[in-house]
Amino acid sequence: MGEPELQNKIATLSSLKEKFEVWSAHNDVLTAHGHALVFDKDGRIVEKLYCPCNQCQEKDDFKQREQLFLNKYSESFFELSDKLNKASTYSERLNLWIKRFGINYCISYSFENTLLTVLPKEKSEIQVYNTAQYNLWRDYYFTNQKETRYTQTDFNSRLKKLNNQLALSPFKDTIWSNTIRELEDHFKNDVNDETKQFFYDLINGKPKAFDEKPFELSELVNYINANEAYQFLCYLHNKGIMIKEAFLSHTSEVLAETQSGMTWGQIVKFFIAKAVKFNIDIPYTDKNFLNLVDKNGKKLANKRTAFFENLKAFSPQQQFDIINELCDTRSDIPGALELKQTLVTQYKQFRSTSPFESSVEQIEEVKTLLGDYPAAETLYKSGIEKVENGIYERNAIDDLRLSLEVLVKEILVNEKSLENQQGELKKFLASKGVVPEIANLLWVNIDHITKYNNRYVKHNDNVGKIDSEMILDLTTTVIKQTIKVCQ
Repeated sequence: MGEPELQNKIATLSSLKEKFEVWSAHNDVLTAHGHALVFDKDGRIVEKLYCPCNQCQEKDDFKQREQLFLNKYSESFFELSDKLNKASTYSERLNLWIKRFGINYCISYSFENTLLTVLPKEKSEIQVYNTAQYNLWRDYYFTNQKETRYTQTDFNSRLKKLNNQLALSPFKDTIWSNTIRELEDHFKNDVNDETKQFFYDLINGKPKAFDEKPFELSELVNYINANEAYQFLCYLHNKGIMIKEAFLSHTSEVLAETQSGMTWGQIVKFFIAKAVKFNIDIPYTDKNFLNLVDKNGKKLANKRTAFFENLKAFSPQQQFDIINELCDTRSDIPGALELKQTLVTQYKQFRSTSPFESSVEQIEEVKTLLGDYPAAETLYKSGIEKVENGIYERNAIDDLRLSLEVLVKEILVNEKSLENQQGELKKFLASKGVVPEIANLLWVNIDHITKYNNRYVKHNDNVGKIDSEMILDLTTTVIKQTIKVCQ
């Protein structure tokens, strides 16, 4: 019912209670800012069912109006409270809130000392909250056809414009280079300082953390502006490189393999989450696999087909990130590790940052120092390459440990295992003028490396990103200091 129809309907009613019933059926009392107003077709107020201003408070029936409004407010408030309490996860509560109030919702509502809010508390909740905010405001300001300073400047809109230009011109290289230059010039000269800083931070491999604190609106809009442009710039520099369908099909064969791969329930849950995150429409979202049909209405033969079609819906960068994540989190699936090795080798341009960017100078120094120890150098470089490619497996850690073991064996001229070198190494360090305290410190680090290897790597336990990078840093430091003693 539109405003004119609602106005006419309420005008025919004689009792306030009936008017409130009709009004509340067509208005959200929680978002009414403490008022119950009736408007005409031009947006002018024609009746104030409830208004808390001083003038309205002097009316004889104000208390009655106030009570009727509060009754509707409390009814709506506690109905929402019940729904939020029944939600099993923070994500469900947030989605309920956004579905109810849309982008212009208040952050909290209160009634009789009870507070309803979806403000996040835990880091995991902050991540969900900021991601939802990003998608909401990107769609509102950037993707929407409504004229704003950001209209059609999200990644997909920029890409659509580029493809239209490429389709109409034979000078594709010129369009490609001009688009890059115009984008870079725009962020150099035409955006505010915060947006510019976000843009260059992204280029330098320093994306904004989504799990630290809820974004302020202005901060969020500036980051969306920078990030959507950055994603497009990556696409431009990659010359529109696509991940081949043959590789996507192979990915589906591995990760959705009939017996040992992901179940359909796991697959659809994962892809729905990614579709929400990236604001992408995917073809298959029904949790009951038996309900799935192809474009011709035929039932799907297997879950691999649905996995493949859902994966195709994402951009190349998103496909890379999805496959990379699944290979890490589902490394128990046969072939997942080999799949990741192929992914990071064939499509390494989609890796945005080096995992050890802050240590790069020390790593390069150690590579140089190892030049006189070729066996140890080969093992060290092998471990480095695996960690850099995001392959956090036991072989990467073992290569790093072996490089240190081979180095120590060569320096001490013996064949003892690393964990049995304490006495010999300390004697050697003392002969080079190293004080016992420093020698002990060096050995403590070696001991940590060998104990980690014996506890986790030898038993083929999963080795995570943080562990791999910490062992890399520790091994690099020990190798550096050990060789420098010999010089």
